[in-house]
Amino acid sequence: MRGREDSRSTTATRTLHMQLVLHDSAYTDRLAAFLQSVGQRPVVAGPQSVDVGEAEPAEVEVYLRVWRVLYPDATVSVHA
Repeated sequence: MRGREDSRSTTATRTLHMQLVLHDSAYTDRLAAFLQSVGQRPVVAGPQSVDVGEAEPAEVEVYLRVWRVLYPDATVSVHA
C-alpha cells in the first residue's frame, strides 16, 4: 500500500526541463545564485542561459516574479 501512495504523490506534481534565457549576460551568475538560494539546482549552460533541469513551472514562475522585482532591468525568457 505504501508504494501506491508514493507513486500518486510523484505524479501529482508536473515537472518540466526548463531553460531560462537572459537578454544580458551580466545577470546570468546572479540568477543562478538566486535560484540556488531558494532550493533549486541551476546550471549555467551558457553566457545567457541557466538550466533549471526538472522543475515545477509554477514554482519557478514564483521565483522569477521575485527576481524581476529585485532586478527589473534583467529580462528573462522561459523555455520549456
